Amino acid sequence: MSLQSKLALLGGAATKAWSQSASGGIAEEQGVGQLEVNVIFTDPTATAAALQYAASLVQDLAGCIRLRAPIVVPLRLPLDESPVSVRFMEQRLSDLVRRLDRDAIEATVHLYLCRDRLETLLQVLSPDSLVVIGGRKRWWATAESRMAKILRSKGHRVVFVSVGKGINAISN
Repeated sequence: MSLQSKLALLGGAATKAWSQSASGGIAEEQGVGQLEVNVIFTDPTATAAALQYAASLVQDLAGCIRLRAPIVVPLRLPLDESPVSVRFMEQRLSDLVRRLDRDAIEATVHLYLCRDRLETLLQVLSPDSLVVIGGRKRWWATAESRMAKILRSKGHRVVFVSVGKGINAISN
């Protein structure tokens, strides 16, 4: 099950993007007025918790979930030579979405090969997007909590789903 790819130049930053619906087809454009919840891939456990939380948000609202996974490619490599197998990531992300067990929820996977993870997210997210990020809540700043803080500062509505000893959603 191969994904259709396209090379896009976003604000001067090259990004290679793949998009696939949970059913295996190529993703379609979002309908006007439809609730869209963007889940950012952090790690499998945290992302699974974030997907479950997002599914509870869109369950009765006929919304959709966009699982967005920016994969950073080091500068020494060409943009289309990811340090992580694209096919492996496609499979991993599709498996996470399939675990939702909710047929009524539209979910698509978007994989981006990029140089800067945060810059790519800022370019692909619509203004004032609803974003769900999973991660561990620590007393020090983690990569996930820093990402949530920056996305909030850019005007996005961010929910941080804390995983660990029970799952808690923290929204600011």
